[in-house]
Amino acid sequence: MEAAMKVVVLAGGVSAEREISLASGKAVRETLRNAGHEADIVDPGSGWKVVEPHEVPLEANRTSCGLPGGEGTGLLTAADIVFNTLHGGQGEDGTVNAVLELLGVPYVGGKPAACAAAMDKATSKMLFSQAGVPTPDYILLDGWNRGLWTDSLAEAAGRFGLPLVVKPAEEGSTVGLTKVESDDQLFPAAEEAARFSRRVVVEKFIAGRELTVGVVADEALPVLEVIVPGGLYDFEAKYRSHDNKYICPAEIDPEVAEEAQKFALLAFDLLGLLDYSRIDFRLDDRGGLWCLEANNQPGMTSSSLLPKAAAVSGLELPGLLEKIIASALSRY
Repeated sequence: MEAAMKVVVLAGGVSAEREISLASGKAVRETLRNAGHEADIVDPGSGWKVVEPHEVPLEANRTSCGLPGGEGTGLLTAADIVFNTLHGGQGEDGTVNAVLELLGVPYVGGKPAACAAAMDKATSKMLFSQAGVPTPDYILLDGWNRGLWTDSLAEAAGRFGLPLVVKPAEEGSTVGLTKVESDDQLFPAAEEAARFSRRVVVEKFIAGRELTVGVVADEALPVLEVIVPGGLYDFEAKYRSHDNKYICPAEIDPEVAEEAQKFALLAFDLLGLLDYSRIDFRLDDRGGLWCLEANNQPGMTSSSLLPKAAAVSGLELPGLLEKIIASALSRY
């Protein structure tokens, strides 16, 4: 990577994951600055201005988060590269990357269409199934209709059995996700998911172990296992709990680890992702792998899974960021 580059780190935004994004952005900025680069955080949720994460409100100013204006455009176009650490919503679904494309600004990560496909869990699962990547059975609730949703939820419970996982089709960090264990929880869970996305995925719950595989510059990282005391790696477990255990490399059969890495690379390619990603799996009691989803802009904090796995492979955060940025710059 070139010396003394000017890097704009996009962080914050207006999604439900704003707080996590600010933490990721701060980690990336500080690491790049310590490596001798000029790096600043620009927050679309603060009017596309340079911000200090600890000084901006956790609630975004939604009246100032449209397209970048004169100052915002100038900041972006002056950068050698943009590192997008926005999580969820338009920051991760390809909308912001489309703006960067229009401005002709080099950036890290997938093209807009790839980001949209990865963010949309229903689209991802369809692509996985067609390519032979195992993914849990599901139904899609599209467009609010109480009567139809009630019938569809009952159908899903009958087909797949309980428990079920109900989650927004277009949100990350398990925001709005509920593990449903009784019939009376079904509709409230769908209503909760619908707060974050017009479309809702109702999916068969796979009991087993939580695994994840990072992909950096077309190479799969070691498989990482997350052990959660409560059994569900939801938003609270990811960002509020201090009781999780992380094992990397995961203590699984080498053949299973190799298969997980193979499926992760296949999912990465199917979606058209670039530079880096993280693919989440469940390993069931019979040794079967199930691909849950792809995270095209995974977290970059000290507690985030991709940096943990990269460190095991010999890439601490400075080296990880250098490899990601070098991968992106090779396209420009």
